Amino acid sequence: MAISRQTWYNVATSHREVVILKNFQKILRIFAMILAVCAITYGALRLYLPFAHFGYARDTADTAERFDYIQEAMYYAGFQEGSEAHKAIIDGYNAHEPLAQGYEVKYDDNWCATFVSFVAIKEDSTHIIPTECSCERQIGLWMELGRWEESDSYLPLPGDIIYYDWDVRTLGDSTGWSDHVGIVIGTHGPFIKVIEGNKDDTVGYRFILRWDPRIRGYGLPDYTQK
Repeated sequence: MAISRQTWYNVATSHREVVILKNFQKILRIFAMILAVCAITYGALRLYLPFAHFGYARDTADTAERFDYIQEAMYYAGFQEGSEAHKAIIDGYNAHEPLAQGYEVKYDDNWCATFVSFVAIKEDSTHIIPTECSCERQIGLWMELGRWEESDSYLPLPGDIIYYDWDVRTLGDSTGWSDHVGIVIGTHGPFIKVIEGNKDDTVGYRFILRWDPRIRGYGLPDYTQK
């Protein structure tokens, strides 16, 4: 019995649809495997990084001074916003003279730059770390000191001050408005460990890739002058 042209067309179309469906299912399985590997890797890194050694990218003559500043910052790790310890940080910043911009920080203000400044006050390092409660104004002060670095190739040292622009959504040099800041603890491979005030309403740690496009740049305290 002869098979009509329409029947052949239906059979061919059905076969082609089956092949497309099978290929699509293969792609989905591969994509699911990639997601699973990424999830496992991310979970492993979250477990590993807090216990990894984050040290110095290169030897410097001011290691002790950098370590002192970092140790002071790490003392406050875990302090919650609204606690008496948090209020002591704000009060300590406000008590410093001259008070930047003549503005007293409120307990419910963002306080990441305030924390960086407070640690500098405690360490008697305000001559090498300009005090400010605004990230962007603090960057301006670094520029005035000639101690601002925004090259994507820069390898930060412990005690450097790292600034972010969380609004960045594309690769390339970040030149936008900085809205957060922290203190570099050290580097480990491609990762930077940072301690920050006002991280999830506490003093906490962050792990971030060195080439993350949201990194705005670095303030570089001259610890040799301490």
